[in-house]
Amino acid sequence: MDKRMRVLVGLSAVGIVAAVTVHLVTHPLESVARIPVEADPPALAMRSGAMQPVVGPAPAPSTASPQIVEQWIADTASGDAAKRAAAIAALAEAPRAKALPVLGRILTDGEPQVDRPLALRSLRDLALTQGDDDGAIRDAVRQAIYHGDDLTRVDDAQEVLDIIEESQRSQ
Repeated sequence: MDKRMRVLVGLSAVGIVAAVTVHLVTHPLESVARIPVEADPPALAMRSGAMQPVVGPAPAPSTASPQIVEQWIADTASGDAAKRAAAIAALAEAPRAKALPVLGRILTDGEPQVDRPLALRSLRDLALTQGDDDGAIRDAVRQAIYHGDDLTRVDDAQEVLDIIEESQRSQ
């Protein structure tokens, strides 16, 4: 009986590990991927209606050298997920004209669990810091909403679109 009990406990442990592994493989960063959009204090405050976005004159474009920006753009296609994520996040500080096409592409074609949420946040940050007077950033977000695949987080994209539109009305 003692041996059968150990086998039963062992098989139960293996089953639990397998279930957790399957969950993490099918939903690897579901909660972490939402952090960049939802944990941002201005976004939370705007959603709750507690305050309006702080909008001032658009700051000067990034002080990053053109070579660094080009390296960030190249790194967005890296096989190294950490390097890719860092580059996508860094593009929020790049000149809008250089970053927008790359981030727009990632928003629709990037890895759904990590790259797309990071691209969405970077686009939001670009719009809030450098403006979106021509609507190009909003158009990129709308493309993701309307033409995204089943893995596109439409609610997150719509929330960012609302934030950008509210900041444009405030100007």
